[in-house]
Amino acid sequence: MRLRLLALLSTLPLLACAGGDDGSDSGTGSTGSTGSTSTSGATTSGGTSSGGATETGGTASATGTTASTGEPGTTTSSTGSTSDAPTTGTSGTSGVDTDATTGTTGTSSGGDTDATTGTTGTTGGVMEDPLWISPNLWYSVEDRLHYIEIDKTDGSVVQLVSSTITTPLLDGFNGLTMLEDGSLLGSRVLQGVGTQIFHVAEPPVVASDIEVKIIGMVPDKLLIEALYTDCKGLVYLMDSGVDLTNAIGNRLIRFTGDYLAGDLGYEVITDLQNASVADIDDMGPGINKMGEITDGEGIAIDSGTVYNFDYNTGTGTQLGKGGTWGTHALGGPLFNDDTARLYLLDINAQLFEADPVTLALSPALIVGPKPAGDAPAGWSGLTGPLTACESTLPQ
Repeated sequence: MRLRLLALLSTLPLLACAGGDDGSDSGTGSTGSTGSTSTSGATTSGGTSSGGATETGGTASATGTTASTGEPGTTTSSTGSTSDAPTTGTSGTSGVDTDATTGTTGTSSGGDTDATTGTTGTTGGVMEDPLWISPNLWYSVEDRLHYIEIDKTDGSVVQLVSSTITTPLLDGFNGLTMLEDGSLLGSRVLQGVGTQIFHVAEPPVVASDIEVKIIGMVPDKLLIEALYTDCKGLVYLMDSGVDLTNAIGNRLIRFTGDYLAGDLGYEVITDLQNASVADIDDMGPGINKMGEITDGEGIAIDSGTVYNFDYNTGTGTQLGKGGTWGTHALGGPLFNDDTARLYLLDINAQLFEADPVTLALSPALIVGPKPAGDAPAGWSGLTGPLTACESTLPQ
């Protein structure tokens, strides 16, 4: 099988932005205001930007604006906590589904398999990465990358596997998105420094020590809190503007070049500084009334307040409270019952399934491990695969 996959506040919950909610109240929130913005013309920026982090004292912040105990640009290595490794099935052929637990096979016209098997599915003769066609979620804090295997029968959690990143990364809040090849594109943001972009070519589904590729710094020292892959496979970034606490200067931008090769030039897609959401900590796909995955209208989360959000206009409708900084929707085709599911991650790394209409939360499906350093356990966005959908974002 292919191998994939600041101090913590002593008593007070940590906020993603000053004055924000921590997401601990899972009840309904007050109705959010609705705004509108004009769509900006494409403004392209290129080049590189780098700088050394100067840390100052103060309370920990989910946006990386204040001090941590580690040195800037580094992480503290620690031994990865290991869940039981998934049992690998035998390698199958196209048109055969392999059960990840038993290794038995059965005939299937699609040939798609779980990420934990040795088989790879096909669609129209094109080989697809196992992680792209099975339900799974990912987040990263400090030097850990966490894989959550989701049960395709009911959306519950099968296991959480933690791997150790041996490559020193910027000591900041983590954004994450999955690409169509099953690899992960990550970001680490630190106020006053900017945003570092890195790539995990083969995310491990068994506990491993892994190296990641540091691609570079986003030009113009932009503060990027969230990454997002649309239905066409294009990668978007949430630019948090002048700081990480309000909507001033907020924009939705998109990479224009070969970002994996180091071209981090970008264009502006939408001006969000008059948006309904002051500080988007994570972006995710949405689920429409038909239960289908959408990209132009998705889910945005701001320090525990969740919105249905239109990325084209910057307007949103508040759904309620839940999670803290992480959100992702998994499409119906990934599950046996063909039902799309919405997941939220909170400050304590508790994962919840949320009703996409009412935002009613399930009990915690799993609780992730505490980091070795001083970051909150859930100091990260959340990502996973994106099923086929029709994009409504500018192409």
